[in-house]
Amino acid sequence: AAELAVHFERGRDSRRAVRYLEQAGENAVQRSAHVEAIRHLTKALELLKTLPDTPGHTRQELTLQTALGVPLVATKGYAAPEVGEAYTRARELCQQVEETPQLFPALVGLFRFYLVRAEHKTARELGEQLLSLAQSVQDPALLLEAHFPLGASLYCLGEFTPAREHLEQSIARYDPQEHRSHALVYGADPGVFCLSWTAHALWFLGYADQALERSREALAVAQELSHPFSLALALDYATILHQFRRERQAAWERATAAIALCTEQGFAYYLA
Repeated sequence: AAELAVHFERGRDSRRAVRYLEQAGENAVQRSAHVEAIRHLTKALELLKTLPDTPGHTRQELTLQTALGVPLVATKGYAAPEVGEAYTRARELCQQVEETPQLFPALVGLFRFYLVRAEHKTARELGEQLLSLAQSVQDPALLLEAHFPLGASLYCLGEFTPAREHLEQSIARYDPQEHRSHALVYGADPGVFCLSWTAHALWFLGYADQALERSREALAVAQELSHPFSLALALDYATILHQFRRERQAAWERATAAIALCTEQGFAYYLA
């Protein structure tokens, strides 16, 4: 796809070049080649700006901006300015087209951006909007994703019991095989995310052994999926849980594995 994009760009067929760059970017995301994905998708957006505006122009930019958010999060972190710009632009484009499926991942990206920036009021509002949106269409796949933002927001506000309830609702809907494609759309596997956060909520509620079990489940799912970014977050949260439990050796082992993986893959946030 990348070679075809170069071919059509040289032939001054920029519209076809954009399509092939988009495909090349998506292929790179599937291979966890995030720097390559950013290069292709950014180039596609630059070329798109040179083209005359058409009815499909807005939708194509929306697809590119949403896709770009995933590798930007992996390489720069959830709260990087570039991440906020990509998902903010995606939300603006969603407002220009009716009932687009990209609104949901755009809002998820913005939720994580504000959550990690500790702008918890905005993050919670986005979490409530996502859950309302999922409930309005009664889409099981969206409901799986929607309970996590609200649960994570409540967790960060110290409301551990309702946080756990929302996170457990996502876990109850999760099937590793059925939902493995979510990691490509949202950047991380929803089951790994929810299991990891639930482990911490359980710790703060006083359920130390249940917390450890959930953490082990998160790691097992992440290893089975072979999705490096999901594994990095599972290792990161497991490390912190072992710190909570004062398990020095286990914390060291998880942290060492996380550092090696994040260094190899260029995952700036979880490496830090």
